[in-house]
Amino acid sequence: MRRCSIFISVFVLTVLLFSCRGSDESGLRGELQFEDVPLAGASVEIYLKAEKDRSTLPFATTSTDSEGHYRISLPAGSYFIIGKKKTIEGGRTRMLMAECPANPVEVKDSLLSVAPFPLREMGRDAGLVPEPQTGVKGRLVYADQPVDSGFVYVYTARESGLIGPSYGEAVQSDDSGNFRIELPSGRFFLSARKRADGEQMGEPEADDLNGSFAGNPVEVVSGQYVELGDLALTRVDATEKEKRLAAGKFEKTTTRFEGKVVNRDGEPISGIYVFAYLDSRMVGKPTFISAPTGDDGQYRLNLTDGGTYFLGARSTFGGPLEPGEWVGTYDVAADHSVAIETGKAVDLADIIVREVW
Repeated sequence: MRRCSIFISVFVLTVLLFSCRGSDESGLRGELQFEDVPLAGASVEIYLKAEKDRSTLPFATTSTDSEGHYRISLPAGSYFIIGKKKTIEGGRTRMLMAECPANPVEVKDSLLSVAPFPLREMGRDAGLVPEPQTGVKGRLVYADQPVDSGFVYVYTARESGLIGPSYGEAVQSDDSGNFRIELPSGRFFLSARKRADGEQMGEPEADDLNGSFAGNPVEVVSGQYVELGDLALTRVDATEKEKRLAAGKFEKTTTRFEGKVVNRDGEPISGIYVFAYLDSRMVGKPTFISAPTGDDGQYRLNLTDGGTYFLGARSTFGGPLEPGEWVGTYDVAADHSVAIETGKAVDLADIIVREVW
C-alpha cells in the first residue's frame, strides 16, 4: 500500500510538473532605455535575420509599458531585437533606435530575460562608431559667406533609387559655418542643407539652402581628419522647383495608374509621390512621377505610353533617404512591376509605405 501511495504521489507530481512546463510561456522580456531612463511607448520589433532591408517586415512586434518593459511570446528560435521610438519635442522630430547588443538571442522553452539596452538618436549617435582622431572638417558657405546652423549629413553609399543609402551622421555648423564630424575610416558621401524652419529633416523648400560636396566620395583614413574646405550651398528656386515637379509628369493622360498609398495598418498617407521606372533596378531619376497624395492617400500616375513599369513610392524625391521619410514599393509582383496598355487607366492594389529609420 505504501509503495502504491508513493507511486501515485510520484505520478501526480510528474503530471503537475509536465502540466506546468507545458503552460510555460516562451519568448522575450526586457527593458528599453534612453539617456539612462526607462523608455515608455517604444516599439520592439523582432526579426528572423540580421541581413534585412527597409522592405523587410518584422516577425513580431510589441511595445514597452509605462516603465519601459516589454514582453512578447515567441516560439523557440533565434531572433534579432530592434527598439524604436519617434518623438516630437519643441517642434523637432527625434528618431530613436538601437539594435540589441545581445543579438541574436536564442529562445528555447521559457521566457528569456534580455539585458536592458538604450536607444540612440538617429543622425547623432547612431550607426557609425568613430575611430580616435578620425573624421572630416569643413565649412558651409553660400555665396562665399559662411552658413551657420546648417546640417551636414554623412551617408555610407551613394543614393540608389528607392532603396537609398545607410544614414550615418548629421551635425550642425557653428556660427562661422565650420563643422567637424567624427567618423570611422572608410568612404563617405556628404551633403548639407539649411531649412528656413530650422528642421533637420524634410525635402528642401523654396529659398532653403541645399548642396552636396563636390568631392564625393570622401576617403577617410584612420587617425586623420580630412580637410574638405568649403561645401557650397545653393538656394532652392521656387520657379525651377515647380518646373522640375511639373516637366510633364503631372499632366493628365489617358494612360495612367491610380490607387492609394497606405501604411501597414491600412491608413492613408498623405504627401507621398509614386514613381514609375522602366528599369527594374529603380535607380536614378524615375521616368514618371505622380503629384503627392492627399489626405485620402489617393494618387494618379500619368504615363505617355503603355508598357511594363516598376513602381515605388516616397515622401520626397531626389537625394538620399533620411530618417522620418516614408518609402515603399508596389509589391503585388516580386519585382514591383505592373503592365499597362496605351490608353488604359488601371486601378492598382494599395502601395504600402514604411517610415525610414
